[in-house]
Amino acid sequence: MAEQGYLGRRFGRLALEVRFGAMRWLALPAGIILLAATLLDVFHTLVVPRAARGRLRLTKILFRLFWRPVRWFGIRFRTAQARERFLAFAAPGFFMGQLVIWAALAVVAYALIYYSPPFSGGLQGTGGATFANALYFSGSTLFTIGFGDVVVSGAARAVAVAEGATGLGLVAVVIAYLPVFYQAFNRREVGILLLDARAGSPPSGPELLRRMLPGDGGEALGALFVQWESWAADVLETHLSYPLLAYFRSPHDNTSWVTSLGAVLDGATLVLAALDGGPQDQARMLYATGVHAVEDLFYYFRRPKWHSVIERAEFDEVLRDLKDRGAALRPADEAWDRFHTLRKAYGGRLTALAVMLAAPPSEWIGDRSTIPEPEAERRS
Repeated sequence: MAEQGYLGRRFGRLALEVRFGAMRWLALPAGIILLAATLLDVFHTLVVPRAARGRLRLTKILFRLFWRPVRWFGIRFRTAQARERFLAFAAPGFFMGQLVIWAALAVVAYALIYYSPPFSGGLQGTGGATFANALYFSGSTLFTIGFGDVVVSGAARAVAVAEGATGLGLVAVVIAYLPVFYQAFNRREVGILLLDARAGSPPSGPELLRRMLPGDGGEALGALFVQWESWAADVLETHLSYPLLAYFRSPHDNTSWVTSLGAVLDGATLVLAALDGGPQDQARMLYATGVHAVEDLFYYFRRPKWHSVIERAEFDEVLRDLKDRGAALRPADEAWDRFHTLRKAYGGRLTALAVMLAAPPSEWIGDRSTIPEPEAERRS
């Protein structure tokens, strides 16, 4: 009986050792897969100069989990100033957190590799080849600290060299990425700031025409359309290459890149639909580029289309204002039909982007049900 009990205990220990050894062998493929997924996500986010559209990308999944509760909480602030202050920290905060997550995943991935049987024999230090030691050595190696209290030998040395190179490469890529990212942000914001005096704050297409159309036959408006054609192309390129840039909020009150693009597009659409003359060619070129930008960004972010409707009474009021300022107009019914057809190509998509970003709504862009009444604005 004693011998049977001894054999039973020995068999139990042997079974546990086999199970434990099998788990350690699983650490190697798990570490390789986790490392590959992390580095691929870094590569797609910071290096590849085009939008990565995969639904299962780590960055996209993490940002959706992050942005939805942040947006839900942010839009419930009572004042626009408080809401903008809170949401302004969201995208930069996520970017810094993203760097931490990438580094943490790389540390865990390399620790799993060190802990696997092919490499754990070379892990030497206080406590032996435990996962805690592997994790500690991985962290000190990735950040090139190298305390020396835990060392590796044999094949694990090659892994340690690769990890040190990974850490240096990650830092170098981030340092190179930030100037390009913020240069694109600054170019975008300069255009928005210059639009403020021409289209109001928040900007709107009707206000753009009210301020710029009279006086010179539309030459200044045509020049602005040419500038914003380049601006729209630049925004499309940079916001597809660096999608997080779309969530960086403007530092100026009541403005957003979405509503600014919508204001100029609405202005071009009004020129094409309602004006008999004016900068038709410039408006047509801006319209084509702007609609292209809105469509590509809308499909990248995969937003449900928003039902954006401009009432006929609103349109007629704009026509009366332009007529009072001396503009030559088409017949009202013809202008309305053209305007409705042209705006249908981008209005709902642009509003969907504005709602996604919780952008301050303007006259015709965004969730207009949130625009306060003039009396409420005066009381605030």
